[in-house]
Formats: sequence, C-alpha cells, structure tokens
Amino acid sequence: MPPRRHDFFTFLASRSAEVIDPSSLKRKLVTRRKLRVKLGIDPTAPDLHLGHLVPLRMLRAFQDAGHQAVLIIGDFTGQIVDPSEQSSARRQLSAAAVKANERTYLGQAGRILNLKRTEVRHNSQWFGRMRLSEFLGLLARFSLKSASERADFQKRIRTGRDVRLHEATYHVLQAYDSVAVRADVEIGSLDQKLNILAGRELQAKLGQAPQSVVLVPYLIGLDGKAKMAKSVGNTINLRDSAKDMFGKVMSIPDALIINYAELAAWLPSGEVRGITRRLERGENPRDLKLEVATAVTALYHGHKAARRVGDEFLRTFGRSAFPARAPLRRVASGLRPVDFVMALKGTSSHGEARRLIAGGAVEVDGRRLTLREPGVTLRPGSRVRVGKKQFYRIRQER
Repeated sequence: MPPRRHDFFTFLASRSAEVIDPSSLKRKLVTRRKLRVKLGIDPTAPDLHLGHLVPLRMLRAFQDAGHQAVLIIGDFTGQIVDPSEQSSARRQLSAAAVKANERTYLGQAGRILNLKRTEVRHNSQWFGRMRLSEFLGLLARFSLKSASERADFQKRIRTGRDVRLHEATYHVLQAYDSVAVRADVEIGSLDQKLNILAGRELQAKLGQAPQSVVLVPYLIGLDGKAKMAKSVGNTINLRDSAKDMFGKVMSIPDALIINYAELAAWLPSGEVRGITRRLERGENPRDLKLEVATAVTALYHGHKAARRVGDEFLRTFGRSAFPARAPLRRVASGLRPVDFVMALKGTSSHGEARRLIAGGAVEVDGRRLTLREPGVTLRPGSRVRVGKKQFYRIRQER
C-alpha cells in the first residue's frame, strides 16, 4: 500500500512519466478531502492487456490512499476511436460492438481495482442525452487550432492521409467527461496528454477547478518497438494463461527488462534499481528475465502457477533441455502462425501445421501459438519447439 498525504506525492512522482500542475496536486493531497480520481477506458477490444493495467494500478494506488476512484467506460467515445498516436483514421465501431467488448471489462478491471469502492460511469449517460445545441456549445469553447496542431494529425496531413472531423472532436468529448464527473485528478498514459489537458481547459471555462494530471509511462510491446497495443498485435493480455503470459515475457528483448520490471511486474523501486545494477554488472539478462516473468505471472495467476510454468519453461527451454545445436532458421516476424510453421519447414503441409498449432504443439519462447493470432512476434535468438522433437533458433529476417 502506498503512503498517504505528502509521502504519497513522492510515490506518484516515482511511478509517473509526468505530473502536470504538481504544486496543486500536492496541496490537494495534504488535505483530508477525498479526491475524485478519474481514469477513462474505451472498450475497443474485448481484452485488457498489461499496457492498460499501468494506469489502472495507479488508480488503485489512489484508491488505497483513501481517494475515490472514478472509472469511466467510454461506451460512447469508444465508437469514435481515440485518434491519439494513430497514423490513419481507424474504423468506427458500432454501439453493439462496443457493448460486446465491454462485457468482460469490469471483470478484468476488478482484478486490479476494488470495484466495491469504485464509481463506475459510462459516458453514454451524458452524451446519449446531449442535445445538438449543447454539443455545438462545447465545440465553440475550443479553437480549430487545438485540433489542427496535433502532431499525429499533422503527420497524417503531410503524408496525404485523411483526418476525419469526428476524430477532431474526440478531445472535446474526453474533456467533458472530466466536467461530468467533477474530476480532481485524471490519470492517463503519455499519448493522452493533449486530451487530458483539454479537460483542464474545459473545467476552467465552466467554472470548475482544473484537474491535476498524472501521466504514466508506456509499457512497450513484445516487438520491442511500439507501445503495447491491440492494433499492433504486440500484447500480453490479462486473460492469457499463466504459461502464455510467462512465455511472452520471456520473449521480450533484453532491453525491455527494466520497463517490464517496473510497469508489468509493478515491482517496488528498490527492486527495480537492484535489477538495473545487476544488468550493469553483466549478470545474464536471461536469468533476470526469468525473475521478471515469474513476478508478472505471479501478479495475475498466483505464485504457485508462476513457479509451475517457470519450471516447465526451464525443462523445455533451459540450457540443459534445449538442444545446443538446434538448427538456425531465418524467419520474418509477423507471419501468420500457419505460415510461420511452414517457413520453419517444421511440417510439409498447411493442414498439418494447422493441426499442430491447434493441438498446442508449437511454442515460441515457451508460449503456445494459437490459430487466432494475427502474427507471430519474434526476436533474434527466439527458441521454437514444433512437436516433441523439433527445436529451432531464430535468426530474424529484416
């Protein structure tokens, strides 16, 4: 449990990428008033991944410090799809699709938050009843400049891609969420900064005290390059099995060990510093990655399951179990699972490759492949098993 009041700000700063208006937040924290702390999530996919859980864990920290957690399910804004950091306009979702995705959200969020003490709101509650004249009145409080100067929109325009008008209103809608719930603090990831600042601006214009802002860093995805995101296909999902979760963490590039220790395993700062020092001293990154994978898996599946899948991983992929002379294969990352197995020459037919995958007989870095995956994420040196006797090492193509 994080410390309360003045010590709590130090905790927040250590876990944040940026705190906006820190002096105001400090003043709020030293009072005995219960702050209303907002986090919004748009249900654009049925699974929460570990990247989503970084702001959720920060919200839980506020909750444990005695403040009111306000979780906004963006069932209205989810139909628009947040344009932040997007290189092109994304397909709009129907209300039915968003509702279907939402069905599992609270159950997953409840593994982090105490839902009995969480105020859960849907922004369709206010946007579904809002008249066109009210919406136009909101738009009138922002200049076109606030949308046209966004770096992501500018990048699209330079490369000849469209920016749709509905996307240009997203920050206004998210800003009004803060007004509707009278937020004292908003939590979000770094790519949400412009949207959250719009909330501060709108609150001030409508006579509310501007919310303080806590921005959390990104969890980088399995590809080692982009922020973890469903659209990129580089995620570790909260509903992944213990074995798959462990294997996925073991597949990350060595450069991400600290990122995952801090944000995926949510280890205390002292432990993260210890892992950093051990890496600097030249300790085998694989051993440290095993510790982080165990910590992540234990967080969501329990210590017993983490130990079991860790032992299984070492039996299959440990130095003594994995053949030292396993054939080296050049295979591109991102291939569909069946095409990946064929590229390995692990089987002679697509049908056989499909049967092996469906039967859980194909593993990459200890993680079972499934036919549902859009692409197989690899790294140089990835270890692959096909069936009981075929082992390969990957030399990744560029």
